[in-house]
Amino acid sequence: MTAFFYNLITGIMLLHCIIFLSPCRHHRPEKIAQGKVVKFYTDPATNSDDPEKRMAYGLNVSPPWANGGYVFVNLPEHLEYMPGTKGIARHHDMRANVWQISADSTEANYEVESLTEPGVFFSAKAKAFSNKASFEFTITNHSAVNLLSIRPLFCFQYYSLSGFPARNTDDFSHTFIIINGKPAKVSDIAVTNKTTNARMAQVAGCPNKHNWWAQKAGGMIEQEIDAAYTILTDTVVSRKIVLEWTPGKNFLSNSAIPCIHADPCIGNLEPGKSVTVKGSLTFTIFGLNDKIETAQLK
Repeated sequence: MTAFFYNLITGIMLLHCIIFLSPCRHHRPEKIAQGKVVKFYTDPATNSDDPEKRMAYGLNVSPPWANGGYVFVNLPEHLEYMPGTKGIARHHDMRANVWQISADSTEANYEVESLTEPGVFFSAKAKAFSNKASFEFTITNHSAVNLLSIRPLFCFQYYSLSGFPARNTDDFSHTFIIINGKPAKVSDIAVTNKTTNARMAQVAGCPNKHNWWAQKAGGMIEQEIDAAYTILTDTVVSRKIVLEWTPGKNFLSNSAIPCIHADPCIGNLEPGKSVTVKGSLTFTIFGLNDKIETAQLK
C-alpha cells in the first residue's frame, strides 16, 4: 500500500473519531428517532426574477432532527470549463427550478441541457438513506466541443441549519479537513490573509486547479489535502455534517454565505463522452461525554 493511500485511510479514520468525539473503540451506531429521516424539497423563492436570488439548481435538504432547519444545496452553483471559465451552468440560469421531488420527499432528480453550451447535458440524482443524502452528478457531451478542465462548484449553504455557525462568525473554527492523514481545523491553518472570509485547499492528485478566487482573497491553503472530505460542527459540538465528493478536487468555504464545499475532480470531457461523480451529505448527533453514548435524535 502506498504512503498516500495509507495516509488517506488513516485520515478518514481519524476524522470519524473527531466526528464522534471519543476514541473510535467507543463508537456505536447512532439511532435515528422514528419518523425522522433526511428529506428533500424545493423553495419557490428559487424562481426569483432577481438573478442573485434565482437558484435554478437549488435543493433544500432537511436533517433528521426536529426543528433542525435545512441545508441549501446549489448543485451546481457554477459549472464551467477552460480556458476562460466558459459557463455550462450558473445558478442564475433563466429557467425554473429543475428538481423533481418524489412523493415521499426521499428522492430528487433532474436532467437538462445547458442553456449556453448546446449539446451538453447534465443531470443529478439525490437519495435519502436515514441520516444521509447521497448524490450523483453526470455530464454528457453531445456537442462538438472538447470541454477542458471542467470546474464544478457544488455549494452547501448552512445559514438555515439550526445551531450551526452564523455568517462571518467563527465558521472556520468549526470546519475540519484532512492533511497528511490527519484532521486539521481550518482556523488553525496559515493563510496569507487570516481576516478574509475565503478558505480553499486543493486535493492532491487532481490536476485541475483554477483556485484564483481564494488566492486573490488571501485564503488559499498551500498544503494540499488528501480528499474532498469536509466536516462542519455546530456551535456546541454535538451535531455535525460531513460532506464528501469523489474523486475530489478541492475544499472551499465562504463564511460570508456561509457555505462549505468538497468539490469533485471532473477533468476533460471529449465529444461523445460522459462522466459521473458521486457525493454524500451525512448528518450526525451524539453525546459529548468522554464515553460516547448511543445518540438519540430529538
